[in-house]
Amino acid sequence: MNNSIKASLNFYFKGEKFEPHVDINLDDFFTGNHDVDFIYDMLAKSIGIDKYRHEYDVMVLEDVCYGEPQGIAVDYVQDGEVDWQGLKLAWQDTKDMDTLTPIANKFFNVENLQDDPKLAAALLAAYRLGQQTPATAVNTSLNEGFYG
Repeated sequence: MNNSIKASLNFYFKGEKFEPHVDINLDDFFTGNHDVDFIYDMLAKSIGIDKYRHEYDVMVLEDVCYGEPQGIAVDYVQDGEVDWQGLKLAWQDTKDMDTLTPIANKFFNVENLQDDPKLAAALLAAYRLGQQTPATAVNTSLNEGFYG
């Protein structure tokens, strides 16, 4: 699935009109751990300017307009604005579920976790708890009871 949005803005500098626009691949954007201000850098690059030009200083005074949402972005773009917090959470949930679906299939014969919301919630909670727990704190002897 293509998770993307288009960012654009218009500004004038010394009588010249600039209309930068860029398609943002949200998978790359969130995986790269970028913040929303990075979009100005992307827009600047699309018209061949960098942070050290006066045009950039003028550009960042303008609000970015967002449109053409694809994938999960559809529910988080409205009237040219993005609910970035909601979008990032939804993107992370989707990414985590993509990781967990093969596990659910292997151990529970569940092909789509949306069909079993309780299992999905349990696996997601366990997965996220495991991500927070340092690897050295995990008691590997527990595995012996399941597999030994």
